[in-house]
Amino acid sequence: MKRARAYVVLMGLLWWSLTTTALALPPVEDVVVYEVNPRAFSDSGDLTGVTEGLDRIAGLGANVIWLMPIHPIGQVRSVGGLGSPYSVRDYLDVNPELGDLDDLRALVAAAHDRDIAVILDWVANHTAWDHAWVAEQPDWYTKDEAGDITHPPGTNWLDVADLNYDNPALRRAMIDAMIYWVRDVGVDGFRCDFSDGVPIDFWQEAITRARASVDRPLLMLAEGTRPENLTQAGFDLNYDWSFYDALKKVFVENQPPSLILRTHAERYRGLPAGRHWLRWTSNHDQHAWDASPIEIFEGEEASLAAFAAALYVGGVPLIYNGQEIGVAETIPFFERAPIDWSADTGLRERYRQLIESYNAHPVLRNGRLTNLSNQDVLAFVRHEGDQRALILINTRPKPSDITLPWSRSWLNGFSGELTEIPRRLSLDPHEIRLLIQP
Repeated sequence: MKRARAYVVLMGLLWWSLTTTALALPPVEDVVVYEVNPRAFSDSGDLTGVTEGLDRIAGLGANVIWLMPIHPIGQVRSVGGLGSPYSVRDYLDVNPELGDLDDLRALVAAAHDRDIAVILDWVANHTAWDHAWVAEQPDWYTKDEAGDITHPPGTNWLDVADLNYDNPALRRAMIDAMIYWVRDVGVDGFRCDFSDGVPIDFWQEAITRARASVDRPLLMLAEGTRPENLTQAGFDLNYDWSFYDALKKVFVENQPPSLILRTHAERYRGLPAGRHWLRWTSNHDQHAWDASPIEIFEGEEASLAAFAAALYVGGVPLIYNGQEIGVAETIPFFERAPIDWSADTGLRERYRQLIESYNAHPVLRNGRLTNLSNQDVLAFVRHEGDQRALILINTRPKPSDITLPWSRSWLNGFSGELTEIPRRLSLDPHEIRLLIQP
């Protein structure tokens, strides 16, 4: 049996080596993340549907795909429709609802052919109640005073069992599973769910060992609030809820746009080089449990302007599938909810223009910021060496004026046309202007 399993593994490795193109992961500051909910992304609701939609993702300008969990889902104490993908029953297998391992390998290979990396959603804090470990390794779980395995403390996640990271054997098993996906399947890293629920020293060891297992870079994204995720644990990226909150306060509550720039500066103060914050106007949680960005920011134009602010102020941008065509209703992830891609009214092209300019001009990713904002217009210059870019975003649903320090000619960042910009300028409601120094 062991020899047969070894043969299957060897054949899988050979298949992967013959079909997968090596990918040079971009520097973290050049990453554009696209989150895929497989149950919503295509009519088929599986990995093949994602593969078939790769050209759409590539055309948008994203270079990293984050796949929501692809593992088998627990059936015991399952909640909501088809069950939560964050209730993992087996870390070493693919959910048959989505396909099989060959389908995932085909997706990774096709993404790499398009210079797109693929990272998996990794749920390290807890497992499904019918994971084999519950019966075979009960000491790998947190227990109450009565000796019973518990769900994660302080949560209402009754469909999952909390893992106990005081157990060295659990740590080894979890790290070995992570290494399998990067070394044997070829994925390019992980988005680590509820990373703050797992000890920092585990992440230090896991990230170090995962990176040592392959001779290529990996991207590690933490869904957490701990600054230590970036300063100690070894993650490249961390969620930035404070920036998302600042966007809502400015666009919805009419607070001064400078709050966005101040929040950005505070978040980056003292941050190690090469570490960045993930910025978004939507993700699977917001779009399922809160609302779509169109509803949150009170309109299609406002949602696009808020995304432009998140994109151009700094950090690493995230797009969630469907937001680029203006899906206004919530997108669940406990059940199938295929996106109607034909419903695009032209919004996707505007997202594409924003991201294309972001990718084309390094100063928009790396330049220092000079604030020119007033009470209504988010206005700033990004500058690096002899490169300059001027970004103007009207954060209000009404025309707003801005007075600039100078009058001069700029290149329109979207059309490339040379434009004379006067000192006093009026912007339409939620208008976005990107101007590049000629």
